[in-house]
Amino acid sequence: MQRSSADGAALARELTPLFSALLRAGGTSAEWRALTSTQRLILFELHDSGPLRLGALADRAGATDPTTSRAVDGLVAAKLVARRADPSDRRAVLHEATRLGRALAEARRTEIVAILDRALDGFAESERAKLVVLLARLNAELRDFGPRPAELLASR
Repeated sequence: MQRSSADGAALARELTPLFSALLRAGGTSAEWRALTSTQRLILFELHDSGPLRLGALADRAGATDPTTSRAVDGLVAAKLVARRADPSDRRAVLHEATRLGRALAEARRTEIVAILDRALDGFAESERAKLVVLLARLNAELRDFGPRPAELLASR
């Protein structure tokens, strides 16, 4: 069922302050604040998914391969990500969060959870549960949407 673009516009207007609030909350560690937004997203992706090849990582981050490669270079230099040969194809490279990278991502996730818990205090338990279910469904729809986000932007 096709909905009006007003639905998407209304959701976008509501998501913008949410993302802004989470970004403003920053992160307490100097290591986290030193990372770019792309590096932060990549570190979370590697923490949550495990080792990935560059193309798969770029797809998940919604970035181009060259942008992802530069971001990973910085994460490797900071010892937050390591590269290793892919055991299924020794010519390919896997990227994975190091112990330090996983600890940094976990610390930031703990901060985000605390921020969201405070914000959700006034919600009924059923409202919190419904919000999580709806966001999970929206994420599933977006994941299967089609072209990579970078391709969508390039086609404009």
